[in-house]
Amino acid sequence: MQPFPGKITRIEAQSKVRRHLGQRANVFIDDKFSFALDVNLVLERGLRSGTVLSATDLNELLRKDGDARAFARALHYLSYRPRSREEVRARLKRDEWPDEVIVRVLARLEEKQLTNDSDFAAQWIDHRTLSSRPRGAYLLRQELRHKGVDRETIEAALPDADAEIEHAVAAARPKLRQFPDLKDRAQRDKMIAFLQRRGFSFSTIKAALQVLQDEESEES
Repeated sequence: MQPFPGKITRIEAQSKVRRHLGQRANVFIDDKFSFALDVNLVLERGLRSGTVLSATDLNELLRKDGDARAFARALHYLSYRPRSREEVRARLKRDEWPDEVIVRVLARLEEKQLTNDSDFAAQWIDHRTLSSRPRGAYLLRQELRHKGVDRETIEAALPDADAEIEHAVAAARPKLRQFPDLKDRAQRDKMIAFLQRRGFSFSTIKAALQVLQDEESEES
């Protein structure tokens, strides 16, 4: 690295863009490569040929570039699917970013509405309950807690009692081929055990089975 203060003599965008780093530019001091920066940082600071940088300027640029690289890493991680705040934090921690950088990156993500645990919980629950294998509130709570979502946010996102019954009915219907007679004690018990494994409470299961029995009565 060149001694500072020093004058920028050239800035060149890197030809290869790595998604987890974002677009970067090489900065030359006194005609020698000195360091690379996030392109947005170059534009934000108005860096160009002729700009003189002090040691203080350099330290500040490298600090901000660290934030930019961590932010790009977080965006790359989020590009595959929505993530909770805790998932992003854990990923950056695993990549060995300092805690103070992680705090700033998470704040920036929230400011830009790129992470929101309420939205994440709602999307997660929609995906789970609208799939071919609907899950009940008990399993949904476990899954979201594992993702680091706080209890209050989870409870606000969970389906209401009527929707929970609908989901239990949807989960039970394919099983009617195996347990068609819900008045039979053995078949009913097996259906109850199946729905409990899917995370539905006994009260929800009882209501769902009643719906299925009423439908059967209407058809007969």
